[in-house]
Amino acid sequence: MVSILGALLVAGAAFSQTPVTELTLADAVRLASRDNPTLRAKQLELRTAKANEVTAGLRPNPTASYVAEQLGGSPADQQHTVTVSQPFELGGKRQRRLDSARAATRVTTEEIGDLQRQTVLEVKKAFVDVLVGQSTLELAGANLKTLDEVERLQRLRVEKGDLSELELTRIQVQRFAFERDAADARQAIDAARIRLRALTGADVVAPEFTVVGDLAYHDVRLERAELMRAALDARPDLRAAEAGRDKARADQALARANAWWDVSPQVEYQRIGPDNRFGFGFSVPLKIFDRNQGEIARTGVEIERAEALRQAAASQVVSDVDTALSIVATEGKKVGLLQDIYLPKARTARDTIEFAYRRGAVPLLEFLDAQRTYRETAVEHVRALGNYWGALYQLEAAVGRPLEN
Repeated sequence: MVSILGALLVAGAAFSQTPVTELTLADAVRLASRDNPTLRAKQLELRTAKANEVTAGLRPNPTASYVAEQLGGSPADQQHTVTVSQPFELGGKRQRRLDSARAATRVTTEEIGDLQRQTVLEVKKAFVDVLVGQSTLELAGANLKTLDEVERLQRLRVEKGDLSELELTRIQVQRFAFERDAADARQAIDAARIRLRALTGADVVAPEFTVVGDLAYHDVRLERAELMRAALDARPDLRAAEAGRDKARADQALARANAWWDVSPQVEYQRIGPDNRFGFGFSVPLKIFDRNQGEIARTGVEIERAEALRQAAASQVVSDVDTALSIVATEGKKVGLLQDIYLPKARTARDTIEFAYRRGAVPLLEFLDAQRTYRETAVEHVRALGNYWGALYQLEAAVGRPLEN
């Protein structure tokens, strides 16, 4: 019975750890947020910061000392002294340490959010690259199928003597462009899948996985003022810079607190021969030369530096949003032009000329030119769709939150 239960547990564990073989975009983002090793390492850094909060909140330990003197002589002359002292921190040192440690934890928390923002962006870009590669590969396959059909028909005409061998050779040479597109697409798919698997966690995603999604174009509502306001509120790197400024201020408050002297009351028990004696006292450091001037000055400069970094981060947020908006607008126009005007025209021209060529109404060079124009336009359309979605995801990262449809 025990062995059967053990086998079931092992089987259940193996089943729960089965690598993912199919990824949607939502799956990829979820897995990367959970299993990305770089992000996981940064999350462990947060535990270190929280442990530093515990250390910062600890009070000083008491000190005990024992001294035996005048040993080896008369028992009446032996002297034993026990002293216990407890340091008391003044100037609010403990609270200032806690403030500094908690500020450091906030900085780490925001840095984790920023790293996750960048990781999600890389995941989405890799996902789009896979989709672009798959669409390009499908397009190359369709073009090859069309060219193969034309070649088959023309081969029959060559065999009957109605067509020269040279025209058939030209058609066969044209095939290389489509085969090259297919080979390039396969290479791009492999590179993007490798990158996507590394981002989502190589241990949880199978080496041979497939992605599920499409590059269908749709408009997204883009209001610059709203997006800019959201970015300045939501960007974790800006919040990390603000937390860094608060940390610098907390550090200066701690430096000023450390300039205060501490007092250490002490009690003493002394036994001299048969007599018992008790005493008390205290010790205070004399802050004459070292009053923590250097640390106070350093933290003051650090506050200025942190404020400059915060201003730089805010400027970067504005720049990122404006740049991403410009790219989205440009790529959206390209997609619209290609999808609504040029791709339909290129397809119509190719189909019309192909129909005429099969019946001998147009020369081969005109057919090949129409085929090449359609191929270039269709590939450019796929690339424009990929660039458009990449720009949208870049804008999401610039804003710090998903965009509203």
